[in-house]
Amino acid sequence: MRRRKGAASVTDRAVTRGQKAQDREPPSSLQLSPKQTFAVADIKIGERHRKDMGDIDGLAASMDSLTLLQPIVVRPDGTLIAGERRLHAAKRLGWTEIRVNVVDLDSVVRGEFAENTCRKDFTPSELVAIGEEVERIERERAKERERHGGRGKRSGKLPDHSKGDARDKIAAQLGVSGRTYEKAKAVVEAARAEPEKFGKLLADMDRTGRANGVYRRLKIAQQAEQIRAEPPPLPGRGLYRVGVADLPWPYEERDEDPSHRGVRPYPTMSIAEMCALPVPSIMHADAILWLWTTNYYMRHAFEVLGAWGFEPKTILTWAKDRMGNGDWLRGQTEHCILAVRGKPVVTLTNQTTLLRAPMRGHSVKPKEFYDLVESLCPAPRYCDLFSRYQHNDRWDCHGDQAPPHPLDIPPCLRRTAP
Repeated sequence: MRRRKGAASVTDRAVTRGQKAQDREPPSSLQLSPKQTFAVADIKIGERHRKDMGDIDGLAASMDSLTLLQPIVVRPDGTLIAGERRLHAAKRLGWTEIRVNVVDLDSVVRGEFAENTCRKDFTPSELVAIGEEVERIERERAKERERHGGRGKRSGKLPDHSKGDARDKIAAQLGVSGRTYEKAKAVVEAARAEPEKFGKLLADMDRTGRANGVYRRLKIAQQAEQIRAEPPPLPGRGLYRVGVADLPWPYEERDEDPSHRGVRPYPTMSIAEMCALPVPSIMHADAILWLWTTNYYMRHAFEVLGAWGFEPKTILTWAKDRMGNGDWLRGQTEHCILAVRGKPVVTLTNQTTLLRAPMRGHSVKPKEFYDLVESLCPAPRYCDLFSRYQHNDRWDCHGDQAPPHPLDIPPCLRRTAP
């Protein structure tokens, strides 16, 4: 009979079956510590930071089929240090015992956390939990010494390499660097404060056992939030953190037929005039600028960006749904150079260098492009130079064919009718 999946089946597991699942050998690629178990009923849960336990049924189902891959962490008296979700899942499965790593915090405080312990099995978040318990013990003992006029017995002499601030002492006692401990702790604290937003980062850190990359993703996400919350610049005045420019490139004259030119429904500008535009004056010191260009004017686009003080980083290619004109090949693509100055922030997820979107009229850029810019480049407000379309009310559009601004805009940033 096929076993029905779901939360109900997990809850109704027999105690004996749950125990068998826990007794199964883990995959050989895992280096788990020698089995040591505690009675589930004897494990004490004190005041915990985490209130939202998340999907316990899903975790229980995983533990039932794959066994307990990571032991919980307890003190010798059974007080829980880390692994509350795993403990709740074990209770839901009806387990009577659960595999544990026992940590004597007093020995950690004394700097006697042996190099040959099962420390390699601890996830970064568990090391943080152990470190927080050590910090709490140190604070309590420091207060006790103060009450006795500094005459109280010290918790023990720290090893020589643990000299320095409190963070480095705790980290050295756990066998990691102070910087690594600090990064892991920042991820843990962010996930506690906003589990829906940062819980996945915590899971990724524990899954990989590495804090650096996840910490960097956390800082980028937090910086993006701060940027989006900034007071927006006045419409038409800047300073903008993110801008788009669709310059009126000159007609593309054909050497063999000067009378046959590409057609533009607006006046154009020379390359020198473009380089002289006051674009840098309305952009933030840490800014991203997207510059649209054609295949023919790609080399000139880099020249213009250099004149404005922006460094090209990559190129987005718009693949259109139909072809246009061309001498050597019929044009069906357009390009937008992503350039930066200073140190702007991007929130890169699945955005790529290829944009597939239909054409919407001469020189009108696709709405999919603006969605991409907003998802990748956080800003309280965006500017669109020489625009013919306003994506939403977060965009200040400079151009006579764009919706009007409540404030005047520089005439040189308008695209006027012919």
